[in-house]
Amino acid sequence: MSQYLGRAVIAYDGKTLDTQRSAKLNLGGQSRKPVIGTNSVGFAEELVPATLECEVNVTKDTPVEEIRNITNATVTFRGDIGRTWVIREAFVEDVLELSEGEGGKMKVKLTGNPADEA
Repeated sequence: MSQYLGRAVIAYDGKTLDTQRSAKLNLGGQSRKPVIGTNSVGFAEELVPATLECEVNVTKDTPVEEIRNITNATVTFRGDIGRTWVIREAFVEDVLELSEGEGGKMKVKLTGNPADEA
């Protein structure tokens, strides 16, 4: 029986984040856009960064300012299926957004070089 990705552990520079089960990883890499000629169709490639979006549970011990200032970090997305992806030179892209209730969530978007499988 196959096991499917159900949970992931997310960390930056070896520090694990306490996240909700809603994380999304865009691996990044080469995006291909069609180029249409008079008699043919081809493509042009463009490099797309990797992005990881997650919601961090906020407690009194959550290092909000440290997370806010993440730059040049190594971010890992380790799935419960035994596969791990790494984003190098990652940074927090968007302004952090905190919400009350349901564990006090903080939206975090990390962006960096295309992800590699470790």
